[in-house]
Parts: sequence; structure tokens; C-alpha cells
Amino acid sequence: MWTTIASFSSPEEAYIVKGMLESNGIPVELSNATISSVYPMTDTWAPVELMVPDTEAEKARSLMADHRD
Repeated sequence: MWTTIASFSSPEEAYIVKGMLESNGIPVELSNATISSVYPMTDTWAPVELMVPDTEAEKARSLMADHRD
């Protein structure tokens, strides 16, 4: 199973975090990335959701928190 651990108003932000997580060995899927790039004003009704396997969610959240500081 996959868990949504974050949502972004722009695909660019989501792809940056996706790359960071993947470089740390965590598989990532993005939901709504295509629609957000085609219709840029959709961030309120179709945010880009970042999903990771349930087993990697805690590690992914920790890595994201470390990079926010």
C-alpha cells in the first residue's frame, strides 16, 4: 500500500522532494502532477500528492523534516 505524506500546490515543488527521497532509496509516486502542469490554477482542487510505500513513510517524513530546517 502507498501513503500520501505531503501535498504541493505546484508540480515543481513535488518533483524536488521526489528527487530527494528517491536519492535516498525511497520509491515515490506523484498524483495529479500532470493535471497541475496542464492547468496551473488547479492547486486548490487538485494539489500534487506525494505518495510512498507504507513501510517507507516514517523515513520519508523524517528526511523531509530534516531538509525543511
